[in-house]
Amino acid sequence: MEKTAVLTDSGTGLTQKEAQEAGLFFLPLQVLHEDRQYLDGVSIQLHEVYDLLKQQAKLTTSMPPIGLVEETLTKIKEAGYDSIICIPITSGLSSSMALIQATAEEIGIKVHLIDCYSTCYLQRYLAMCAKQLADQGIAAEEIVKRLNDSIASSNTLIIPDDLQHLKRGGRLTPVAAALGGLLKIKPLLQLNQLCEGKIDVYDKVRTMSKAQEKAINTFVNEHVDGDYICSCLHTDALESGNALKEKLQAALPNTEIYFGYIGAVISVHTGIGCLGIQYMKKVAGC
Repeated sequence: MEKTAVLTDSGTGLTQKEAQEAGLFFLPLQVLHEDRQYLDGVSIQLHEVYDLLKQQAKLTTSMPPIGLVEETLTKIKEAGYDSIICIPITSGLSSSMALIQATAEEIGIKVHLIDCYSTCYLQRYLAMCAKQLADQGIAAEEIVKRLNDSIASSNTLIIPDDLQHLKRGGRLTPVAAALGGLLKIKPLLQLNQLCEGKIDVYDKVRTMSKAQEKAINTFVNEHVDGDYICSCLHTDALESGNALKEKLQAALPNTEIYFGYIGAVISVHTGIGCLGIQYMKKVAGC
C-alpha cells in the first residue's frame, strides 16, 4: 500500500508539538524581530508575538529556513514514504510552496502541493483531513482531488482594525493597499481562489459593525450550512471575536463554528484587533 506523508506549516496556527501529536510533518514559518529570527510554534509562541505587537514592535515574517525544509523532506523520504501531500500557507502570501517544490525535486520524493488559497483554520482543517484519509489508505491522487474540491467552495473574509500592518507587510493587492490612507473607510477584505490567495478588497464600509454585517450576510447568501466547516478567528480581540461568533452562529444555526486565535505569522500582518471568518465545504470522507 502506498505510504503518504502529510506536511503543513505554522500558517495553520499549530505548534510543532501539536502537529506532531496529530501525525503531521511540520515546517515553522519565521518571525523576524530586529536581528533575531524565531521559528513560529517552536522558538516563539503565539502569546509572545501578541505581546510584541502590543509593544509596537516592528515584526516581519519569512518562509521556513531552507536547511530545515531539506532536513524535513529528507526525513520523510528516509522514513519510507512514497509521496507527500503538502498543504502550506497559500502561495499568494508566501514563497514556501515554490521552495518545497524545488527541494522535493532535488531530494527525489514526489510531492503533491495543495494551494489552499488561504491559511489559518482552513489550512489546518485540510491538513487534518489529508492525514485522516491517508490513514484510511486512500490514494494520494484521490485525497488531492477531494481537498481541491473543497477549496473551490471556500472563502476567508478579514476585518482588520488597522490596515497599516497589512499595507506595510506587502500582502495586499495594490487596490487594497490604496485604501490604507482613506479616512472613515473600513475595508472588508477577502482571501480566496478568485484573488489567487492574495488579500484583496471585498467591500468598503464605514464601521466595524457594518463590516461584520456584510461578512455574515455573505456567508448566508452563499448558503453555508451543515455541509460546511466554519471558523471565527481573532487577533487578541476576545470580546469582539466572541460577539461576532455569536452573530455568525445565530445566522448559521446548523453550522459548526470553530472559534480561536489568528496564528502568529498572520497576526504579524493583520495587527491586534483583527477579526476573520472562514468557510469551506467539508472534505468528502472527513
